[in-house]
Amino acid sequence: TIEDHSSGKDHHINWKKAALIGFIPLLVMLTSFFGVTRLIGEDTYNDVVYLVDEKFGILGIFLYVYIVDTLILPLSPDFVFPIAVGMNPFVMIPIIGGASALGGMTSYSIGRLLYKIPAIKKLTGKAYMKWGGYIQHYGVLFVMLAGILPLPFSTICVAAGAVQMDVRKVALACLTRFIRAAIYFALFSLML
Repeated sequence: TIEDHSSGKDHHINWKKAALIGFIPLLVMLTSFFGVTRLIGEDTYNDVVYLVDEKFGILGIFLYVYIVDTLILPLSPDFVFPIAVGMNPFVMIPIIGGASALGGMTSYSIGRLLYKIPAIKKLTGKAYMKWGGYIQHYGVLFVMLAGILPLPFSTICVAAGAVQMDVRKVALACLTRFIRAAIYFALFSLML
């Protein structure tokens, strides 16, 4: 494991505050989706879904989610749900959940394998500085919660790799992305 960079910080989380702050973007996305679909109408929405499906397909959605959950980017995999919710849930939930879980494992591998390279250590070190103490305090439970709650999943997976968390535990924690995909799919479906 790596040395503690936490500088004596208390790593207890105010879960109510974190949930409230984390769910604000989800609420904004849901209300925006609801408003836009009402404004443009069901037929136009279905045309947009068809166009995205024809142009990018399931592979495009898979790659977007995988890349966003692999790299530390100012994007969210949740941006696919307004389009994906118009598609078959028995196809889209496993595609989105699988891409996200695979992205989390790739992030974990980046943190674990590249932490010793100085240039990469600087990037993963920032993730560790912010989230490493929580990971050490809460263990795999924190990674599992990041898989479901609106926390920066790829960043937390990089930090889990940097602290050399057991790969089997992280793999199991990443499976929570399937649960999250199902929940988000259901929430966006309610807005249609």
